[in-house]
Amino acid sequence: MKVYFLIAYRNILQRRVRSLMLAIAIIAVSVIFSLLLALVQGVQDTLIGNGTALMTGHVNIAGFYKISQSSANPMVTKFPALLEYAKTNIPEADIIIDRVKAYGKVISETDSAMIPMWGVNMEQEDKVLGRLDIEPSTDPKNPADLKRLKESGTIALFAVHAKKLKVGVGDMVTVSVPTYRNMTNTKDVKVVAILKDVGMMSQFNAYLNAGDVRTLYQNKPDSTGQIMIYLKDLSKLPVVEARMRKDLSEKGYSLMDKDSAPFWMKFDRVAGESWTGQRIDITTWEDETSFLKWIVALLSALTFVLTIVLSIIIVMGLVNALWMSVKERTTEIGTLRAIGMQRTKVLWMFVLESLILSVTSTAAGLIFAAIVCQALNAAAIPITDEAFKMFLMTNDLSFTFGFTQAMITFFSLVVFFTLGSLVPALSAAKLSPIVAINQS
Repeated sequence: MKVYFLIAYRNILQRRVRSLMLAIAIIAVSVIFSLLLALVQGVQDTLIGNGTALMTGHVNIAGFYKISQSSANPMVTKFPALLEYAKTNIPEADIIIDRVKAYGKVISETDSAMIPMWGVNMEQEDKVLGRLDIEPSTDPKNPADLKRLKESGTIALFAVHAKKLKVGVGDMVTVSVPTYRNMTNTKDVKVVAILKDVGMMSQFNAYLNAGDVRTLYQNKPDSTGQIMIYLKDLSKLPVVEARMRKDLSEKGYSLMDKDSAPFWMKFDRVAGESWTGQRIDITTWEDETSFLKWIVALLSALTFVLTIVLSIIIVMGLVNALWMSVKERTTEIGTLRAIGMQRTKVLWMFVLESLILSVTSTAAGLIFAAIVCQALNAAAIPITDEAFKMFLMTNDLSFTFGFTQAMITFFSLVVFFTLGSLVPALSAAKLSPIVAINQS
């Protein structure tokens, strides 16, 4: 085996210019493929990070409360017992919080906007909402401070809504919500922080004091919107979800069937069901952000198509180079066959050339791609185009290049390029010794 590696290696060196051109092409494909995979993973990580900060835990105890058969209120009553269950029986949990759901109109002196809102307890939110970036206040007398949501009569808006409403930190707005009893309640609140936009999810969120939301809806203090559970290890999610369903069912809670959709997509179905009272809905971050999965799917599809196209081009170049090598080495192949080298060994010799070239070039490309990803993340390249910012759900380009992405790139390209060498290698192996020698 060592002899064949040595022959293949020397053949590569002998045709160093052609080999160098192929190596550069393979390196370029591996870098592009790696960067695209890193971007897809970065978008997915951003989706998880921003999604779980804005609207969902890794796993949630949510549900609907129906005061009549035609109603559908996204509310969990008598939630302290469920909160205690989560704290006691889910050791995998890192952070557990609860938020109150709301939907209504935010009105300024110049405009208004319908916004889904959350009532939050800032004592619980340091590690969650604390991940979000805040726009600096233009008024030194009213510095932006998200922690002021602890106070009654406060609101935090995203920049997209603040721009529409033409408000800044310190300005007053009116929140108007339709209650579950067909009434409309209003409350004047002060803007205490404006959050930087994080893509399209910014349009679906604003934050109020939890007590203010309960007052607006005239709900009892023991009601909430959902209990959000953040896990130390996301891979434990399926186990935790299954255990929670089993435990709560055994405790006598009425559970909703699994439905991989955000809560606002369930209103019509729940309102059409003939039951009243409380039902618990166990959801995951994937369920609550399922309406955004198309972004990751689209990027993955584009990555796959682009990589296949580039790889086919490189394989064509590799096959052409090997064809030329077979033609140039016809006499050599005939001599090797004449002294007893079997066809399988000739085939193996040519495949080894492709394997050595693809392995070394792809490995070099992976190293270069990892360096480029680190440099791009360190540079924190801002996304200035609003359409791309909304599409990628982040203000800066983020690349996540880890072991998984490296292995996918390495094995995919090496296998693809090596298989591409089989056609000329088979042609070389089929050459008759006499015919090959006479072609010199």
